[in-house]
Amino acid sequence: MPQIIVKGITQEQCAELSVKAAPELSRIVGCPSDWFVFDLIHSRFYDEGGRIKHCPVVQVWWFERPMEVQDKVAKYLHNQFERMGFHADQISFHIFEEDRYYENGEKC
Repeated sequence: MPQIIVKGITQEQCAELSVKAAPELSRIVGCPSDWFVFDLIHSRFYDEGGRIKHCPVVQVWWFERPMEVQDKVAKYLHNQFERMGFHADQISFHIFEEDRYYENGEKC
């Protein structure tokens, strides 16, 4: 944890992102790099004209962090997607409430 759920990129791109991003995100967030989990969701995007190519869509699930940290994570991920050739992305942050988060049946 943090969990980074990604849509709109290939399996190869997600693997590359996880290798490059975990050490830098670890530095930004201040937690071990092996706490970061990247989950690629294979999805198709459609509009009224049918299937479309879409930009990366990312959900970051984590315990609350300062806005400055969140901003840095968003900017870092955006820069990684730009390097992959994407001109847009959507990144949202979602908070696990500590008193409602369990691992192996136990509160963390």
